Amino acid sequence: MIGKLPTSKIWEKIGATHHHGILIPLLSIWTEKSSGNGEFLDLIPLIDWISSLGMDVLQLLPLNDTGEDPSPYNALSSTALHPIYLSLHALPGTQDLKRFKSFCSSKRIDYGSVLSEKLLFLRAYIKTHGEKIFNDPAYSSFTEKSPHLKDDALFKALLKKNGDKIWIKWPDEEKHLTKTHRKAIEKELFSEIQFHLAVQFLCHMQLLQVKAHAEKKNVFLKGDIPILVSRNSADVYTHREFFNDAYTVGSPPNAFDPPGQNWHFPLYNWSAMEHNHFEWWKNRIQVAANYFHIYRVDHILGFFRVWAIPFGKTPADGHFEPSDQGLMEAQGKRLLSALISFSDMLPIGEDLGKPPPFVRQTMQELGIPGIKIFRRNRRWDTDKSFIPFEEFPPLSISSISTHDLEPISLWWKNFPDEAKDFAAFKKWEYEKDLSKHHLFEILQDNHHSGSLFHVDLLQEFLALIPELTWENLEDEQINIPGTCNPFNWTYRYKHSVEKIASHSKLKELMKQCIQK
Repeated sequence: MIGKLPTSKIWEKIGATHHHGILIPLLSIWTEKSSGNGEFLDLIPLIDWISSLGMDVLQLLPLNDTGEDPSPYNALSSTALHPIYLSLHALPGTQDLKRFKSFCSSKRIDYGSVLSEKLLFLRAYIKTHGEKIFNDPAYSSFTEKSPHLKDDALFKALLKKNGDKIWIKWPDEEKHLTKTHRKAIEKELFSEIQFHLAVQFLCHMQLLQVKAHAEKKNVFLKGDIPILVSRNSADVYTHREFFNDAYTVGSPPNAFDPPGQNWHFPLYNWSAMEHNHFEWWKNRIQVAANYFHIYRVDHILGFFRVWAIPFGKTPADGHFEPSDQGLMEAQGKRLLSALISFSDMLPIGEDLGKPPPFVRQTMQELGIPGIKIFRRNRRWDTDKSFIPFEEFPPLSISSISTHDLEPISLWWKNFPDEAKDFAAFKKWEYEKDLSKHHLFEILQDNHHSGSLFHVDLLQEFLALIPELTWENLEDEQINIPGTCNPFNWTYRYKHSVEKIASHSKLKELMKQCIQK
C-alpha cells in the first residue's frame, strides 16, 4: 500500500513500522543549564532518554518567533526561530547567567520577564561578540541562503522603530517601502537588522546540532507548521499579494460553540500563491526541513476550505471559502500535493473533528496520516460506542490527548459521563478519579493501536508517578482553546529533564507501555 502513494519515498526513509514517542512544548522543559525555560540544547538529554526507552519520535510545538505572545501559533515570522529557545550557556564567551536561574523555580513560566531578560542579554552579547559572528564563513553562507530572514530582520527593526505598533499603523513611507527607501532604511537600521540576523544564525546552528544528535540516536524530530500566520507578521508585511486582509479566518457558529470563533488571521490569496508556484510555502517547508524529519500540518481542513469573516464582523457574518465542495476537494488535493513535493519530511495532518469525507479520503490517497484521539474516536452516527484501539487505521498517529485538550486524568474528572462510557467500554468499574492502573492501561492500549505512530504528551506518562506532576490536575494543562489568559502556553514541567530521566520507576513503566 505505502509503495503506491505519492509519499512512498518519504515513507521509505521513515519506515512503515510502529513508531513511539512523546510530545512536549519546548518552552516547558528545563535542565540544570536552562535560563528560565526550555532551550534548544535541552533537547539533547531528552533525546538520549527517549532513545533509551525504545522510542524514536520527539514531537515539538512550533518554534517560530512569536515576540511577546507566548502562543506558538501566532508567529511574527513563518520561518524565523524564537530567540527565547537559544541555549545561552552554550554561547562562546558566556559567563554570568545567575540572574536567569530564579526563573526556573516558578510554577508557570514568566514568559514576558524571561523574554525581556534574554533579549537584553543577547543585545549585550552581540555587541561584544558580533564581529566574530559576522566574520564567520558559516554566517555568510547562512544569510546568503536565507533572504527571507533579511525581510524578517527588517520587519522587526521597523517594528521596534514604530513602538511595536502593528505595521498598518506605521507611517506611509514605511508601510509601503519603495526600493530606494528600503535601502535608506536598511542603512539607518543596520545595527538592529544585524542583531536579528545574528540571533537567527545562533538559533540555526544550535537546532542543527540537535537534529544531528537525534539522527545519531535514530530519533525523528517532528515539527509543527501552523497553517495561518499573524496579520502583524513579516510574511504579511513583505508579501501582501499572498494575503486577503479584507477577511479574517475563524470557525462558524455551531451547536458546540454557538458564537463561533474569530482567530484574527488573514485569509490566504491561494490564486496569487499558485501563480507564484507556491514559492512562499516551498520556502517555509524547506526551512523546516533543515530541522525536522516529520511535521504536523496544523488544521489540515484549512487547505480545503476556511471560514472567512469580513474584517471587523462576527463569525455569524462569515462564509466558507471556497463555497463549492468540488472546489474544496480540488483545492486541498492541489495544495497538499505541492507541500509533499517540497521536502522529504513526512506530513501528518491535524484532522480532528468531523471534516467533510473528502478530506480524509484525500489524505489517505496522498499517504498523509491523520490523528486519532480515543475519546473522540467514536461511532457517532450509530451507537456512539468507542472504536477499539486496534481498529485505528495504519496511516494515523494515535494520542490520548493534545496540547489543546485536557490531560486524560483531567478529562476523566471534568467529563464523568464520557468517563463512565469509556469505563463500560473497557468493562471497568467506574471510579470518580482515574486510577494509575487504568491510566497505564490507556497508555498501553494507545501504544498498541493499529496506528503506525503512537505519541503522547510527556505529562501523561509523568502522571503515572504522582510526585512528578503538579498537585492540581488543572496545572498540567497547556492551553485552553478559545480563551485568552496568562495561563495559556506558560506550562512548566514540575521537575527537570535530569530528574525525569533518572527516575527508574518511570523508565520501567514507559518501557512496559510500548513493549510488544
